[in-house]
Amino acid sequence: MKEELIAKIKELGMSDAEAEELFHVIAGETLNILFKDLAEKSTDEELTVIESRIKEAKSTEHFETIINEIAVTVYGAEAQSEIKNIYLDLLDSFKQNIEDAKALIERANNGDVEAQKVLEAAKQTETYQNIMGQE
Repeated sequence: MKEELIAKIKELGMSDAEAEELFHVIAGETLNILFKDLAEKSTDEELTVIESRIKEAKSTEHFETIINEIAVTVYGAEAQSEIKNIYLDLLDSFKQNIEDAKALIERANNGDVEAQKVLEAAKQTETYQNIMGQE
């Protein structure tokens, strides 16, 4: 599944390294969604046990096995397809955000005052500063 998703990311024009990095970001968000869904079905004690198992994972493969077990607990027989759908939904959302940003920039470059204001306001945010490496 990872290779398929990285190929889809690379279709956006990203390098291998960028695709790998974005995959890891999406994987982290997928994990957050999985844990949120798990929290709705589990007790605090069960969550503590799972957290300990993850912290004690001996390898990437062991970690993935634990995550797959969690996915089966949360989503049942449809676990793998559900996880893949989460990845694809997040990737689609990312693509849409890029398209929206490009459209906003184009509008601003064509003199749209509202778009220029939105871009200027975005440049003042902490997120923008972090992305651009500015402090």
